[in-house]
Amino acid sequence: MKTKTKIWLGVIGIGIILGVYFLIAQATKGEAACMTKPANELFYSGEQNWVFHIHPTLTITINGEAYNIPQGIGHGGGLMQPLHTHDATGKVHVESLCYRDYTLGDFFDVWGQTFTSTCIFSSCVDETHTLKLVVNGVESTAFRDLVLNDGDAIEIVYEEV
Repeated sequence: MKTKTKIWLGVIGIGIILGVYFLIAQATKGEAACMTKPANELFYSGEQNWVFHIHPTLTITINGEAYNIPQGIGHGGGLMQPLHTHDATGKVHVESLCYRDYTLGDFFDVWGQTFTSTCIFSSCVDETHTLKLVVNGVESTAFRDLVLNDGDAIEIVYEEV
């Protein structure tokens, strides 16, 4: 082979190796961020290759009144967060670039709303009100730490005693 051809083949080979390295580094960087950043600090654009995709459903009742969970939570500026809503049905979409536990607290952080073991929004437990979390028909004490699972029916109920 001529020297010029060998040089060009070497340059092309190095270019391919660098390109593959760059793609792997970017994928690893995205997965590392997915694993370590809080859910409300993760933003995705366009169609992604989701490796984790589940749909729990959330209902909230405050003093006997159903609270409408809005569409568009976790959407904005052309970006989407791993926990979001598409409509007002209470279906929470969890779509992520990595396998990890997402919690009910993560969803409220993305939403920008208060939820603790004693408060939902501005409604807090007092001598005449209770707050309970029911998951698939069973009362839970997990509150913000509740790990979301596909098909979970999650109810938050704030009511008079």
